[in-house]
Amino acid sequence: MSTPDSPDALARREVSRVLKQEVAEKFRQLLPPLAPVPDAYKAIMESPELLDGCFQIFRAKRDLFANLLVDADGNPVHDDVTRLKCGRSVDEVIGMVVRTGMRSFAENHFGEPIDPAKAKTKTAAAQKKPPQQSPLLRLVNVAKLSELFRRNHGQDRPPPAGQSGSGRFYASIKDHLDFEWQVRFFPIYVEIPAHVFNKLGIGITRMDTEERLQKLAQLAMADLQKAEQVLKDPALIREMLEHNVLASSTVSELGEAGFDTVHGALSGVDAKKKWDVLANKDTAKKLVEDNRISQHDIAALADYLDVLNEYALDAMLELHLNRDQMQMFLKTAEEHLGRSLFLSLFGPVYGIVPDDMDEQMKLRKYQSFCQKALRDLVTAVKQLEEQNRRSGNEVDEQECLATVCRSRRIDLEKELKKLVPACVVNNQPHHR
Repeated sequence: MSTPDSPDALARREVSRVLKQEVAEKFRQLLPPLAPVPDAYKAIMESPELLDGCFQIFRAKRDLFANLLVDADGNPVHDDVTRLKCGRSVDEVIGMVVRTGMRSFAENHFGEPIDPAKAKTKTAAAQKKPPQQSPLLRLVNVAKLSELFRRNHGQDRPPPAGQSGSGRFYASIKDHLDFEWQVRFFPIYVEIPAHVFNKLGIGITRMDTEERLQKLAQLAMADLQKAEQVLKDPALIREMLEHNVLASSTVSELGEAGFDTVHGALSGVDAKKKWDVLANKDTAKKLVEDNRISQHDIAALADYLDVLNEYALDAMLELHLNRDQMQMFLKTAEEHLGRSLFLSLFGPVYGIVPDDMDEQMKLRKYQSFCQKALRDLVTAVKQLEEQNRRSGNEVDEQECLATVCRSRRIDLEKELKKLVPACVVNNQPHHR
């Protein structure tokens, strides 16, 4: 623990001073809503929308902060990991700001200070606010999410004497906040019971899309408990919770034998990728249930299994490709379709039904088109191969696929741009 005059404490005070003075004044000049506010720093920290906007401005116009982005010798710093003159890196300052913003938002939401003992004035009885619908989460029903968390994970008991509800919540989350994209999820975080953060911790705050947080809300505690029974090893359980807690739903359904099949095949893959593969539920289950797929096939496809949807996997199996050809098939498709279009056709299927009926219809139409486009792509490859055989030409599946992808890419991109619903657009991971 640092003393008041330790280098760590001095650095924290200096960062706080710079943020409250130079940085806050810079944002006052850049953001019109802050112009009439007497304390710009306080206003930013109390509003996730303003704080998110400040981060976006910083990323877009970093050069405006060049005078602050220098090291101890006055040299310009262009990355986020080098120590600045203030004693912290950009990444470390961002983490501090996110935690401070969460603290302010929690106090406002719970209607009480984090530490009642340090409150300058005696506060009235806490009045926790109802779920708050944020402009940053236009397509997420925060009230519905709040109810799901309570139903599937239970409510917190009253905090012990001397501790406030906001204090208990903040203590459970503060060590798991580091990234600017987490700010948009503040209204969701405060609806998650503190005991769930105590158990899952970083497993929650690494959910970087609205869809993943909604899937987490749907995850029953029984699934987590069953997954722990399947895994048995405490180190393996901790690894899953830290990298992708959504894998617990898959693990609970696979059982020991199924889990061992997939886990064994992925033994050479890094932990994050492995648990992301297992979190890709429908595809992970197909790896076990389809007897055309061996452990060697799973290992060969490991680079793509965290994003590959079950329809794409089926399509490749229909072509009777061996494992080397399947791997090359995916690499060729990604190269000639481009990453974005490749993920639209081969990647994860958006799994949360929107509340808005128009959005539901748009999503169904979009997904139907993607699946048909994928089937048509495979059919076209088969037809081109057959034409080559009949013509006596040497058949090369990868060249056939590349030709089909190149010929269809522009039209597919245009059509998908027209069809893609807002829920899919907004579901992109928020981290850099």
